[in-house]
Amino acid sequence: MDVPASLLDFSLVQGTLPGRRSRRRTRPHRASRSVRILVLTLVSWLPLLALSLWDGGPEQTRAFLRDVATQVAFLVSLPLLVASEPYIDERLSAAVRQFVVAELVEPKDLPTFERIANNVVRLRRSVVIEAGLLAVSIAVSFLDVPRLTSRPAWLHAQPQGPLTLAGWWYLAVSMPLLRFLLFRWLWRGVLWARFLFKVSRLPLALVPTHPDAAGGLGFLGTVQASFSLIVLALAATLTTHRLSHAPTNDISDYALHLFAFALLCLVVVFAPLLSFFRVLLRAKRRGDHDYSAVAAWHSQRFEQRWFHQKMPDGLDPLSAEDFSSLTDLGTSFNAARRMRWFPVDLRAAVAVVAAAMAPMVPLLVADRRFLEVLLELGKSLH
Repeated sequence: MDVPASLLDFSLVQGTLPGRRSRRRTRPHRASRSVRILVLTLVSWLPLLALSLWDGGPEQTRAFLRDVATQVAFLVSLPLLVASEPYIDERLSAAVRQFVVAELVEPKDLPTFERIANNVVRLRRSVVIEAGLLAVSIAVSFLDVPRLTSRPAWLHAQPQGPLTLAGWWYLAVSMPLLRFLLFRWLWRGVLWARFLFKVSRLPLALVPTHPDAAGGLGFLGTVQASFSLIVLALAATLTTHRLSHAPTNDISDYALHLFAFALLCLVVVFAPLLSFFRVLLRAKRRGDHDYSAVAAWHSQRFEQRWFHQKMPDGLDPLSAEDFSSLTDLGTSFNAARRMRWFPVDLRAAVAVVAAAMAPMVPLLVADRRFLEVLLELGKSLH
């Protein structure tokens, strides 16, 4: 089935995606994105460095540079939120086309499917919603003014004193910019969940014997796992924030914190796929019933021919097609029985958990006890 032109331009990040006809524009797109990452990073981080030096001299500058949470937020998480846009967007747009290419959507329902996708793209391009997200991002900073203890100390010239120029830039520009990127990804996730919910209500042509064990929807688990980049950005920021405000020498405390965060991310990332539970369950029940009936019919006639009547002269069991068809039918029956009710495999779940737990790697490397264990382990292997 041919993919409609409007679905070729599906994107939750930009207006149009560079397709095959615009391959020559791929490098400029990458260059412009690199420039955007550099500009956003410099706008959010460099003025903080310059203003902290202007206000408080080297001492306040050192306090700023030692604030690990701030450095990670604007030098790691913020660039990652922007850099992940093409990676995730390409997989979302490919998933939309896959519904058509794999003929999961029947031709009579294609206009409805196209209308669902176009409505989602139109909401994503809404200037009003983008402006609202930006306004909320800025407002949150100033709603937090009384809670001075939750802010880095270098924002104030004196403890509990007025904000410095660096502090005002932090509240009015840097943090709103980071929040806006996070809120925008949240909005994109909501729109994608809306799309999946609407599509799940269509009469999808699922195949119980599909090799992905999800009726043909297994690709959705991989698509959702692409959001692990956003999980990594959040995990890095949350971990360094905890290091700054609640430091402890117990590495297991951070591990439990990140594991709880990983479980939460599993629920949030893969929850939109729950809308396909009912249609997958129906397809699995239909497959169990249909293939069981065919298997019973075939097995009865197989036994009657080979065990309850005299075989014709000259018939060689090794070359008979009955045995091959019985084996093939058994393979199809087992595939239908293994069909999952949820289109997520272990690899997709591991990707999200690994992204959430990734900040444990530098913490373990910095832990002297962990290094001693590794050294002892290395000696024992020799």
